Amino acid sequence: MPNDNMVKPTDRIHPQQADALKRNAEIVAELGGPGEGIEEVRARAEAARTIWNEGGPDMAVDEARAIPGPFRDVPVQFYRPAADGTLPVFVYLHGGGFRIGGPKTNDRQLREIAAAWGGAIISADYLHVPEHTFPDPVDEIVAVLEWLADNGGDWGLDTGAIAIGGASAGASIALGAAITLRDKGRAELLKGVASLYGVLDYNLESDSMNELGGGDFMLTNEYVQMVYDGYVPNAADRSDPRAFAAKADPTGLPPIFIAAAELDPIRDDSLTFATTLKAAKHFFVLEVYPGVLHAFFGYSGVVDEAKRCVNDVSTFLGRALGSRGGQGGQGQGRA
Repeated sequence: MPNDNMVKPTDRIHPQQADALKRNAEIVAELGGPGEGIEEVRARAEAARTIWNEGGPDMAVDEARAIPGPFRDVPVQFYRPAADGTLPVFVYLHGGGFRIGGPKTNDRQLREIAAAWGGAIISADYLHVPEHTFPDPVDEIVAVLEWLADNGGDWGLDTGAIAIGGASAGASIALGAAITLRDKGRAELLKGVASLYGVLDYNLESDSMNELGGGDFMLTNEYVQMVYDGYVPNAADRSDPRAFAAKADPTGLPPIFIAAAELDPIRDDSLTFATTLKAAKHFFVLEVYPGVLHAFFGYSGVVDEAKRCVNDVSTFLGRALGSRGGQGGQGQGRA
């Protein structure tokens, strides 16, 4: 007979995370469901994120801009906690399975980081699947970073203090861009990389996938394979570290912050990457956040571990880039 006292994996989900998932399901239902067809799915996902992004600190500058790239003018959202002065800058790339999301997907979290850290943030879009696949998104973000290094001073940015990072798919692209710049001889352009529950390893048989990929923890094995194969349809490219950074030689890369969610089927992507960095004696910080799932960062208004992740990223950026004119999290908030 089954032991009723046995702790099931789902019992490890923190109540705040469970409540956030329940509320998100309600929001999606109120919007009419997840949508049909890629454009509707994208629109519904952003509408849901708009609700989650309510509140948080105000910025001195919070505006949509564009940066020239090889395929198009890249849409970005530009955040400055202080209007004056030259600020270091963090370039952030949203998650969304390489298919959905945009510059304001993590609007609240980025305003929180900017306020706590004191630097500027550029939340950049990138080319999405199915219209584009690897390496187009990486090449686009490399161009964004190179443009900032050459022209960021016109935006009041310290072009010697640039970091990049992202969540999930965005982390993959961020690390791909960092590796590309290193290989082009421009490693000095970046002073830090942050990976939040990143897509970093083409491993569909990891311990975390086997334990958590059955459907109770948001991502399923089938969905993960669809996402990975959709982004990198050519099997020969799946060993390219610009697509999956866990096996990269980190020589020449800047310090790296790694955030992993305990109950994420792709958690072990991050742990494998940390092992690679440790073996190479490369500077990194690894934080595993208990009781939370993939994409927990987006619930910083209601989940304490997401708030801690915001603070951890802010601390990392302060150490990697310094800060100027920060509000220390004390700026005026939105209602």
